[in-house]
Amino acid sequence: MDWKGILADLRAHLPPARDAGRGVRGSLRWLEAEMRVRGGNPASVRNIVYRDVGTPADKAALRAILADLAREAGRPLAAEATPTTPAPAPLPAELELLGRSKKRAYKQVLAGVRAGRVPRLIVTGRAGAGKTILLDHLERGLDGWAGEVRRLNLGGDVAETLALTAAGTSYAERAQAQADAARRAFPAAPGVLLARVTADLNFAGEPPRSPDGTPTPPAAWAAEHLLRRAPPDVAVLLALEDPAGLPEGVAEVIELRPPTPAEARAYLMTRLGVTRERADALVRETGRHLDRLTLLAGSGLAGSGPDAAPPDRLLADPDVRRLAAALAALDRGEAVPDVALAAALGIPVATLPPHARALLAEAGGGWTPAAALRAALPRVPAPEREGALRRLLAAPPAPDLAPARLAAFAALREWSALAAHLAAYPDDGRYLPPLWPRVRAGAPGELREVLARTVAAHHAGRGEYDEPHARDALFTLLESPNPAARGWARVKLAESSVDAGNFEAATAQLAHPELAAVLGGPPDAWTVAAQADALLVQAALSRWRGDLDAATRAATDPRTAHGGPRAHLWRGLIAKDAGRWPEALRHLHLVPASSPLLSARALYQEGDLRLRLGQPRAALTALTEAAARLEAAGGSAEERARALARAATALRRLGRPGEGRAWLQRALALLPAGEARGGWVDAVLRARLLSEGVPILLALGQPDAALADASRALALLARPGSRRAEAEYRTRRTQYRIALAYLTRGLGRPYLQPFAGARRDHPDLAHARALLDRHLARPPTPSDREEVLTFDLHLSRALADPDPHAALDFTARALEMTDHPYAEAQARALSADALLRCGRPEAALAEVNRAHALIRRVQAGLPGTFDADPGLGAQLLALEARATILDGERTLRWLRDALHDPALAPFRPGIWREAGRALEGRHPQPEAVLRALHPGWEAGSLRIRDALVLLEAGGEGEPEP
Repeated sequence: MDWKGILADLRAHLPPARDAGRGVRGSLRWLEAEMRVRGGNPASVRNIVYRDVGTPADKAALRAILADLAREAGRPLAAEATPTTPAPAPLPAELELLGRSKKRAYKQVLAGVRAGRVPRLIVTGRAGAGKTILLDHLERGLDGWAGEVRRLNLGGDVAETLALTAAGTSYAERAQAQADAARRAFPAAPGVLLARVTADLNFAGEPPRSPDGTPTPPAAWAAEHLLRRAPPDVAVLLALEDPAGLPEGVAEVIELRPPTPAEARAYLMTRLGVTRERADALVRETGRHLDRLTLLAGSGLAGSGPDAAPPDRLLADPDVRRLAAALAALDRGEAVPDVALAAALGIPVATLPPHARALLAEAGGGWTPAAALRAALPRVPAPEREGALRRLLAAPPAPDLAPARLAAFAALREWSALAAHLAAYPDDGRYLPPLWPRVRAGAPGELREVLARTVAAHHAGRGEYDEPHARDALFTLLESPNPAARGWARVKLAESSVDAGNFEAATAQLAHPELAAVLGGPPDAWTVAAQADALLVQAALSRWRGDLDAATRAATDPRTAHGGPRAHLWRGLIAKDAGRWPEALRHLHLVPASSPLLSARALYQEGDLRLRLGQPRAALTALTEAAARLEAAGGSAEERARALARAATALRRLGRPGEGRAWLQRALALLPAGEARGGWVDAVLRARLLSEGVPILLALGQPDAALADASRALALLARPGSRRAEAEYRTRRTQYRIALAYLTRGLGRPYLQPFAGARRDHPDLAHARALLDRHLARPPTPSDREEVLTFDLHLSRALADPDPHAALDFTARALEMTDHPYAEAQARALSADALLRCGRPEAALAEVNRAHALIRRVQAGLPGTFDADPGLGAQLLALEARATILDGERTLRWLRDALHDPALAPFRPGIWREAGRALEGRHPQPEAVLRALHPGWEAGSLRIRDALVLLEAGGEGEPEP
């Protein structure tokens, strides 16, 4: 049939109509969609049209579609193209396209049984010739027939398959037992027996035997017992891989051969819709093995439809069976990682032959089995699953392989090996908690307790003390007969109380009499670990009380060395609070990246420290890396949110508040609003994030939104649960930020450097001063963060006071509190601002110069310092310009040169704004100065300060980014 010619003629006469989602009527795309609707194979359309290759069923379906189009176009197809006699029911595609011998055997058995006859037939052929395919389709073709159809796969040991009973002692008795077993295997009459017999047939190790007891080839045994002795009304088809010993005349023998290259190519082109070249390549790879070709042929056989390959057929293929064993061993409901599957296979997944790879789908860096293969997994014998697990454990260690390795140890119940692995690779402990139920049920006493400690320590490291596995592991240890194990668990309970902010409870738990006895006992593994953790808890309690000397003594006790990276983290944290910055950074840098969670926390602390010391760019680098490591290591949402929020603050300090707001929104999205996930702990943290976002909103010029978020934060902090101390501090910090919002609104400028103090009063400024004074009246507390808050209160109070002499008094108090060069530089900058407001430019300039020198000291004295705070630099430039504005054009040209630094780009408009205000307010001839700087400028409607900003920040000068 001239498919192309008919289609071309129809296209020429069809109206140019388009069906939604299917293209132009009569196009190949439209034909494929129509084939799908009518139950045909859409992939066959192009092969039929261009190569006349396809099954009769698909050709008939396409012919019917073309006939309908021809009637629509008024061009009826020629008679030969529309036969009047209906086509016979099509054979299965595997048989239609793959050889006469298979079709003959299929028709002979099926037609004979349906006609009421009792056909007896033998088919032979090597592996891949199509015997299993033939049996599958005969079994399917006889579905619904009135008689019984029984399928037997007789390969290997068939004693259980044939229900072999006691065989006796003599060879004749054994032969008789085999004959009786074969007789019981026949279906009830009328029936059909479909039996596949392989050359390794045996009965519990015994060879097949003839009636006289002598060994006989499997083919001869099957011919005797399954053909010659078959009941009169039972049809039989024997499929033999090795016909050796087969007697003549028992039944007709049809030899099956593998498909020819042309047959195999046509089959794949039809079923897969691939090109001739791709089909030829696949035929070469599969070796014309019919079972492999049918597995490869697409979603029908590999999927879950009526043509899905049955489990036995899948597992009969050695490559598929090895794949199934690996998947069954890994026992995962989700996608199996590529590295784990390759290890369990013993070969890369990419090297599997095409027919086995066709049963896998890629999913997120891993693999998921097709439905038919998944259904076969429970049938994989236990020894083969164990073999896959052994291959996995023999693979070289790799980070991505760790979860599967731990699961393999647990599946094999090799608890000692599991504990040894975790001792060698302690960070792999994060993959143990999901296995805890199996460990708890299977591991013996001491090993169970060692593994319970790993589970509890992992969740403790994440702050997940209430996680069910963590609690169960801790209670397992508290029930231990070993006092040292119970003592270690009690230390973890104290640690959980510290994490929850319940310091009184932690103190009481550390004082438990049983724990005191354990900590003073002989130094076994449990006691050493308990001592290290108890000292770190004691350090945390001393830090909370503000006793940094005691905290330092506890954290640096030699016994904390057992804590490894955790000890370095705590030493760095305490040194940070004590103002020993180089020591703090040294310990934080000693936390290795091989401990992802702990190193992420160290980076967070480093970022927080660098923010405090005026290095926002370095802080942003550390905090961004901390957030990335926390996410990669499965850190808690709370920790990730804290890191993102501090990074948002670093972005604000760099003059990028818009980006900072986006990062803060990401942080808030990690924590639900309300009571959804953990009550008061989440309330305090969410309040902290909302509060930290207030200065970002102020930098964006949104004081009303900032006040709204601060109010939400205070509402959350009003129900703190047991974290009262944390909530009280966060409440004071949030109330300070409310004062900052009123300060910003009263000054009428975004909270972005340079941020000059008040020159006149305003109701919002008065309210800000009242709030700040209320907090400054509180008795000071020894905590480091309370001192930082008090320092900030003094600086903001100076900004809010339009009386410059009063402002100087507050900056002087702030200077008395400074404990590092950056803080002193901040205080001196605001002192310079107050001095300028007092009319003392020379004194102000001296303060500016001292501040510049202090910034250089920060950069010279701290390891890893590579930047300074560009916001403070912007403030100092603005102050210097205000102090020297009487120099007119020279000052402004100097300022223009200084502003070439890219880090200052976000602050340029504000710097020019301050310079413009000074030029307009103090210089006797501001228009002349501006005209000298910009000869083309003509005085117009704009004030001098606004014209300077437009010309320099967004006009003829350096463009605004």
